[in-house]
Amino acid sequence: MGLREFLRGFQLAAWTTVLTLTGAGAGHAGTMEIAIVTSRDIAPYRAAYQGFLEVLDQADIHYRTVEYRTERDRRKSSQVVQKIRARRPDLILTIGSAATEVVSGEIRDIPIIFSLVLEGGGGESSRGQNVTGASMDIPVRVQFEKIHQALPEARRFGVLYNPSRTGKLIDEARTVAEELQLELVPIAVETEAEVVDRLADLDGKIDLLWSVADPTVFTPQSVRYILLYTLRSRIPFIGLSPSYVRAGALLSLSCDYRDVGRQAGEQAVQVLQGSKPQHVPKTYPRTVSTYLNLNTEKTLNLKIADPVREAAEVVSDS
Repeated sequence: MGLREFLRGFQLAAWTTVLTLTGAGAGHAGTMEIAIVTSRDIAPYRAAYQGFLEVLDQADIHYRTVEYRTERDRRKSSQVVQKIRARRPDLILTIGSAATEVVSGEIRDIPIIFSLVLEGGGGESSRGQNVTGASMDIPVRVQFEKIHQALPEARRFGVLYNPSRTGKLIDEARTVAEELQLELVPIAVETEAEVVDRLADLDGKIDLLWSVADPTVFTPQSVRYILLYTLRSRIPFIGLSPSYVRAGALLSLSCDYRDVGRQAGEQAVQVLQGSKPQHVPKTYPRTVSTYLNLNTEKTLNLKIADPVREAAEVVSDS
């Protein structure tokens, strides 16, 4: 059975069937049980899962997996957590922010490794010492350096953010911008409605609009407005992901999902071999790609630096 079909077999609450993976030490004494928890079946999660399993197989870890899916309904998700508790796995892998929030919020006595989580400068404070993992947050310094390589004349980076959500990240970004001789122009908002009003405050004050993973700022409705506004105002918009670039953002930076899964696998091996999660450092993407919309570049009458253009993944408008 292929991975796609395998993951599509998730039930709404959780699987109760244990799958012993071929080539993973089935039937050996001391087989480890790993709970795999996701909130949905999408390509990035499947890629991360594949990378995770590759590392375990290479490390000759004898394991079996039990798969679960969390629900948007918190009561149903709690039922999933109770099923995990009842099995007492040796380790839990959570893939994605939603699954990680549910599981890490309720389980404090089983090691948890997360993968493909966007934290936006927060999220760690509510987790126990049993949690570590592979974040998909690209460090601010890496982002600013790559953006500046693409648009070397841009010095003023605007950003919309909710202080209660991503204030810590913005504080870090201020420091990084100063060190790189850039200027960060932050605009605070507390509601989605404020996004529309405050965008106008950036007129003439910024050379591009940078984005952070802030759920107050980026909703389906606000994203459409931000895309339209930046195109009309000829402001380069740096999106959160390639999907933003397909929708009209100039460019975005993205991690290698499979490699982030491999990073989580490397952490899992350490924990399964005896390390405590709190002693296994959280990791950040070690492979970062640039996605570029050439139509937007033309519309904005911009010229992306040739080395960046040649290395970028070109994305067409959707």
